[in-house]
Amino acid sequence: MAANAKRPTIAEVRAERARKLGMVAAAAVVCVVLAVGWVIRKSWRRLFPLYWVGAELGVVWLSGPLGVPPGTIGLAVLAALITAAVWPARSRVVRGWRAAIVAVLGGVAVATVAAGGPAMLASHPVWTVFAPLAAGMLLGWPWWHHLRQLQPAPLPEPAPLVAAPREVDPLTERWARRWELEVVAVGVCAGTRVLRAFEPRDGVTDLIVQLMPGRGVTNAAIIKKGPEVEVALDLGDGTVGFAATGKAAKVRCSLTQRSYIAGGVPWTGPTMREGRCEILTYVDGSPGWWTFMPPGFGVKGGLVVGSSGSGKSRALGVLIANLLADGWMVVVGDSQHGQSLPAWRDKTEYHAGPAAVTLVVARFHAEIMYRSKRLAEAGIEVFDENDPRVKALGFRKMMGIIDECQLVLIRNTPIVPLVEQAVETMRKTGVGLILATQIPQNGSLGGSIRIRDAVVAGNTLVLRLSNRGSGSTILPDDFVGDPFAIPDLDAKGQVTAGMGYLRSASKVGMIGRTAKLDEKAAADASPHVAVVWNVDPIESITPVKAARPHTAGTADGSGGLDKMRAWFGLGTNGKSPAAPAGPQTSTEWVLACLRSGPTSAQALLDRPDCPVGKSQLYALLKALTERAVIVRPAENTGAYTLPGKVGAGR
Repeated sequence: MAANAKRPTIAEVRAERARKLGMVAAAAVVCVVLAVGWVIRKSWRRLFPLYWVGAELGVVWLSGPLGVPPGTIGLAVLAALITAAVWPARSRVVRGWRAAIVAVLGGVAVATVAAGGPAMLASHPVWTVFAPLAAGMLLGWPWWHHLRQLQPAPLPEPAPLVAAPREVDPLTERWARRWELEVVAVGVCAGTRVLRAFEPRDGVTDLIVQLMPGRGVTNAAIIKKGPEVEVALDLGDGTVGFAATGKAAKVRCSLTQRSYIAGGVPWTGPTMREGRCEILTYVDGSPGWWTFMPPGFGVKGGLVVGSSGSGKSRALGVLIANLLADGWMVVVGDSQHGQSLPAWRDKTEYHAGPAAVTLVVARFHAEIMYRSKRLAEAGIEVFDENDPRVKALGFRKMMGIIDECQLVLIRNTPIVPLVEQAVETMRKTGVGLILATQIPQNGSLGGSIRIRDAVVAGNTLVLRLSNRGSGSTILPDDFVGDPFAIPDLDAKGQVTAGMGYLRSASKVGMIGRTAKLDEKAAADASPHVAVVWNVDPIESITPVKAARPHTAGTADGSGGLDKMRAWFGLGTNGKSPAAPAGPQTSTEWVLACLRSGPTSAQALLDRPDCPVGKSQLYALLKALTERAVIVRPAENTGAYTLPGKVGAGR
């Protein structure tokens, strides 16, 4: 078969050779073009004048074969001359140099072409080649001098890289060591370390504490460790305060070795600005703020708790003085027949005695409801006294301060649901309520969780307490501090009136002290602000159907409705009968409630006829569950049921 294979002809062989030769030639041309381009790119700055000479000789050489007359070349030189003169450059000198070189070499080109072109180059090569080259060298001298002037100076030899020694802050190093050995090592704030330490004031050290990942610690958990840090570092009670930094992995811890409140805090006058005032000074000397009306938010109420002699009246006096100085209308309700805040009788609208205070609280409810309706009709979402629409309605900011509120807010009385609705609605109306009491249990607020949650969400000041009381606490769930440990007298035998804790995110757990206010002198220095009501006085309290029922806590929402009907003696809603009246044991009461339908523990606790406190109720429910008398819910907040009646009442 090999012998029969067709052999290529001579023409085919030559064609193949020509194809390969063409490929080699094309590759060579490409290489030459690339090489020339590289040379031009690298050398054009220095050889630029010689390229002009080459262009002139090229024009002369091609003029003959192309038959270009001298006049056409003259027009081209004129166009190039104009272009060189007007083309943007760094200065007029550069444009003039370009025009000069175009004029000289262009003139030589025109003269050479007129004298014979290529024939002239062949007959007189010395003059026709040397003369343009000499002219180019002469005209290129400014160009090369210019490049030399722009040549950057040689850079100095870089210094060898040597790692600079890390500056160690002695204060940070010392506190980082103490934190590790005295705090973390004993199991307090495990998984943390000190990043930085500084002293904002004499005797006060602030630490930036980092939470290390993977250790299972959280910002919220560390902030509550103040009392344990005090023990670990052998500091005084309430001298450690934590604050969030805005970073999830960092908290700020303030440590106080020198107290700024031991000798009392002097009253220097109102401190109201931007809707808040300084209610106390922390032990480290920093201010603690009570916020009345933050910009764009509305009114905040509050709660003041303190035993007799703890400085509660003094703290209320500080609030009243700041409110009057800022132009607030202030209504004071003194449930102790005028014994609590007598100095402010002539500066505020003053009501003394439980009966009078109850009626003015009901009037507050009516004022808030009236304002809420009118503001909503005007399209106003948040009260702003400077809003022209608010001014047109004649509404001004008003604050009510009710001292010894436990004498007014009594379980199973109509005033409780009125206050519930008032404190939950007042934020947008420009009317606020501040409640004060001596007893730290929820019964002081009529047993209403709704009132407690609403007022403590605004401001909470807890002064010295001597009796924990019984039943559910009035203190916020996130409260950190021990007001029961504050003694009547300090180590020097001085009274501790005004010392307490402010529920604040700036110094969680740190003790502070209100200013030592002379109420009579402060009242005399305060302006009188007349109170203007938009509703008539309340002569007697009657059931108010507008009070919003509380429907949370039961499977069908009937628990809150039954509670409202029980308050006003209206029976039940027809779906689930109320627990029978009359003497009965706690167990019988629970079973009677569950016969009405599934009910949660919180709903049972919120009923006005609940015969036991929180801890006793949960213990009773646990015992009944273990005896299989009732059925425990799948979730902690779910509803308890009787066996065989799951879903009853739905």
